[in-house]
Amino acid sequence: MDVIHLPAGEVPPGGDRRDPDFAFASRGRVLKAYGVDERLPVALDDRSYADGSWDAALERAFRKRRAQGIDNPILVGAVPFDGRLPAQLFIPRRHAFVDAARLVPDAANDAPPDIATVAETIDRAAYEASVARALALIGSTDLRKVVLSRPLDIEARQPFAPRRLMHALLRQNPGAYVFSVPVAYGQTLIGASPELLIRKTGRGIVSNPLAGSAPRSPSAEEEKRRIQALLGSAKDQIEHRYVVDGVRAALAGHCTALTVPPEPSVIRTPTMLHLSTELSGELADPMVSPLRLAHALHPTPAICGTPTDLAQQAIGLLEGYSRNWYGGMVGWMDSAGNGEWVLAIRCGVVSGRHLRLYAGAGVVADSTPSAEWAETAAKLATMLNLFGVNASAKAGNSVELAS
Repeated sequence: MDVIHLPAGEVPPGGDRRDPDFAFASRGRVLKAYGVDERLPVALDDRSYADGSWDAALERAFRKRRAQGIDNPILVGAVPFDGRLPAQLFIPRRHAFVDAARLVPDAANDAPPDIATVAETIDRAAYEASVARALALIGSTDLRKVVLSRPLDIEARQPFAPRRLMHALLRQNPGAYVFSVPVAYGQTLIGASPELLIRKTGRGIVSNPLAGSAPRSPSAEEEKRRIQALLGSAKDQIEHRYVVDGVRAALAGHCTALTVPPEPSVIRTPTMLHLSTELSGELADPMVSPLRLAHALHPTPAICGTPTDLAQQAIGLLEGYSRNWYGGMVGWMDSAGNGEWVLAIRCGVVSGRHLRLYAGAGVVADSTPSAEWAETAAKLATMLNLFGVNASAKAGNSVELAS
């Protein structure tokens, strides 16, 4: 999907002026931002970001709005996976934090969208061949982990409603970071990420990387067994350790103190179990912005691999499509220096009747092509359910998904 930037103040086709232009749910509340007061375009890997000139422009923009009587203006938006591509960042005209329980209507009786087609952009043979090539690189180079993803394209008979999709995600995933953000004219990135990249409150920071996963079970006994298997899995522990070590290395230079638990725990989402480590620290410089910290972390081994440069090269060589916003970041920050940025995973891009979903799996030395395919199939099946799509019911559907 090509990126065509939305002109300031323009509403995409099918939009509703009552809908926020940006929404971000975290810890029981939702940030709703309306209108585009000023765009601050930048590619985070450009010189203008590295030399601090973009930060200076943002501070001038914040200062202007404080002079207009806005106590604490904010910046919101999304950053693509590839830091060389422009981010979609803007200062809204107004914003508010609201209780998530009050925002989401009871959508339980909403009819699911009538789906015309569900198509795999990358089929099983191609994906497993890419995993096999990644394993060969791991065996012959310094590459230790690479995350290989694949998209799934859905076409409905009527346009998808972004607001309804976000409300459904929030209702089904009250503990997730649920977001909706325009990324191009007529295109909205919507998701329910379980993964906090960075939260900054004053001098304090928290990062919660996840890596290593297994599907949940309706049986309490079976789920207990799966949790123990996940904690005892050498493959998942290695994959998780790469991520934690990468986050630790990126944050250590910014902190006077950084706490890293010695072992991961297991967290539950409605459908998945994940190995989780929550790192917390205190910043040496309280003025460093949440976005700059997020950029220092991005892309983490959870969504890219390790070493980062080799993993990025492998992704470009092996995946066979452009991720664009998948694997990037979504979030906000205010003029006081507080904010949150999360990984753009468990997400999709909505454009009229079209929805593209994504799923990835971490490939390490102990991986097998069939297991990585099964992991992405399970994640895509989960995403289809979360977005209210029943792929298996469609005649002529060749998509192979886990139940």
